[in-house]
Amino acid sequence: MAPRSPSPSGMDRHLVKVRVLVMFFGAGLGLAVLALLLPGGPGAAPALGKALMVGNGLCSLSALALLIRARRQKPLNRFDLPLLLLAQTATLGGVLGETFLFGTQYSFMTQLWVTVFAAGFLPRRLVWAQQGLGLISITLMVWMRAQYGATPPRLWVVDALVTALPVVLTGVAVAYFRGEAEREALALEAAVRTDPLTGLGNRRALFESFGTSPFSPSGRTGLVMLDIDHFKGVNDRYGHAEGDRVIRVLADVMREHAAPQDLLTRHGGEEFVWVTAVSDEEALLARVDALRVSFAQRAEALDVTVSAGIAVTYQPMDDPASSLLALQKRVWAESPGF
Repeated sequence: MAPRSPSPSGMDRHLVKVRVLVMFFGAGLGLAVLALLLPGGPGAAPALGKALMVGNGLCSLSALALLIRARRQKPLNRFDLPLLLLAQTATLGGVLGETFLFGTQYSFMTQLWVTVFAAGFLPRRLVWAQQGLGLISITLMVWMRAQYGATPPRLWVVDALVTALPVVLTGVAVAYFRGEAEREALALEAAVRTDPLTGLGNRRALFESFGTSPFSPSGRTGLVMLDIDHFKGVNDRYGHAEGDRVIRVLADVMREHAAPQDLLTRHGGEEFVWVTAVSDEEALLARVDALRVSFAQRAEALDVTVSAGIAVTYQPMDDPASSLLALQKRVWAESPGF
C-alpha cells in the first residue's frame, strides 16, 4: 500500500474556515445594525426594508451560534449546508433590505463573500449548488432594483447577466486555484513520505501510518522487518546500480505478497518494514517464507537472499509510535541473526 497522505483540510484549515465565517457573519451583522441605525432613505417600503435587515441580523447571529457549537462538536463540515443557506439568506435579505430602505444596492458585493467562501472551503457539490443559488439571488436582486430601486436599470435582464457574470467567474477561479493548490499539497506530502528508489513509504511514512491500517478479524497486527543479506558485497561486486536494482526487486516482491491495505516501507539502506493484519503468527510466517523464496528465485536478485524477523501485537494501540518501537526491539531481540 502506498503511504497514506493526510488530507490538506486538517486542523489548520478548520481554524481558517471558522475565522473566515466569523468575519463574514460578523460583518453581515454589523451591516444590518448600521443600516437600522441610519436615518430612513427614499426607499419604496422602509418598514419592509427594516424587517429584512432584522432578518439579515438574525441569520448572522444564528450562524455565529452554529459556529460556536461546531467548534465544540467537530467536524465543522457537518454544518456546511446550513451555514451556506444562512449565508445566502443573510446576503439576499441584506441587499433587499437596503433596496426597500434606501433604493440602492451597494451591499450587493456581499454576494462575492458567499461565492468565495463556498469555492474556497466547501465540497464540490455545494460549490455548484451555491453557484445556482447565487444566480437566482442575483437575478432576484436586480429585478427588485428594477421594481423598487431609486435608479432602476433599463434592461434588468441584461443588468442581471452583467452583474452575475463576474461573481460566477470569481467562484470558478477560486475553486480552480483551490483544487490546484490541494493537488500540489498532496503531491508534495506524498513525495515527503515516499522512498524515491522503490516507491514504497519511507521511515516517516512508517511512523505516521503505523496503527492506522484496518483491523484484522483477530485484532492482530504483524510487523515484518526484512534485510538483504550481505548487501555490501553486492555493491562491491556488481556496482551500486545493480545494488539499487536488487532493492527494487525486493520492493516489487513485497508488493506481490502484500494485501491491499498493508503498509510497505523502506526503513533505510537495504532494510524494509512490512506491516500487515494477521490471523496468527504461523500464517504470517508462511507468508514471509513465501516472500523470501520468491525473492531468492528472481534472476534479477543475483542469487541474493533476504533475512526476516517478525513480531505481532494486538490492536487498538494507545500509543502507535511506542508500540512500533517496542515491536522493533522484539524483532531484534527474538531474531539474533537478523
